[in-house]
Amino acid sequence: MTEAPPSPTARQPVPNVRVRARNSRHVLDSAREFVARHGVEELSMRRLADEAEVSVRTLYNLFGDKQGLIAALVQESFDAMDAAAEAVEATDPTDPIERIWEAVAVSVAATTRHVPKAVVAAIVADPGLYRRLSRGWHGRQTVAESIEAATRSGALRADLAPDLLVQHAGTVFLHLLGRWAAGEIDERVLRAGVLHAFDVCLLAIARPHVRARLAEHAAGLEAHRTRLLELDAEGR
Repeated sequence: MTEAPPSPTARQPVPNVRVRARNSRHVLDSAREFVARHGVEELSMRRLADEAEVSVRTLYNLFGDKQGLIAALVQESFDAMDAAAEAVEATDPTDPIERIWEAVAVSVAATTRHVPKAVVAAIVADPGLYRRLSRGWHGRQTVAESIEAATRSGALRADLAPDLLVQHAGTVFLHLLGRWAAGEIDERVLRAGVLHAFDVCLLAIARPHVRARLAEHAAGLEAHRTRLLELDAEGR
């Protein structure tokens, strides 16, 4: 049941920017700790208010509602992921295909390190939230830009838009993230599965001199995808 915000009997004064930022930081830290312990399903504005030792009205003033709070948690994770990705961009490989693989691997690593599994589970359960937030995710843009660079270099054809390829491979990414959040697979299997999905998508537009290389790379990932195949055979 969706919680209704408290009816405003008297408007509280809007805090200044510095105070608001400090309050938001404190609440998000408390929310992250709560979600890590109890999961998103148990999160409510009232329980979080008790946890953070603030009023329910403060939470609604800061985030609007529970969905806004979750979106802020996810955006905070995206910001941390973007910072991690930017830190390695200066050392991007010059080879266009290697650059794509590196961008994908960094995105996976940043996700597993900066987004709590409970938050990932919430995103997976709400595709609309994922689509809305992922549009502004720097990591997604970096992968698309890497594909564009590979196209300009002549390694890939321009038959399909990079955003479309990222969208298709991203569907696999989202599915595997759900399995990672559920504890079914570890980060190695997640990374191998996502890289394999991108290899398959890229094969559709690869120039002849690149196809063999992508196919070899995809085949090399099969050894790390054994756990996925086992789970699929078990029907999990």
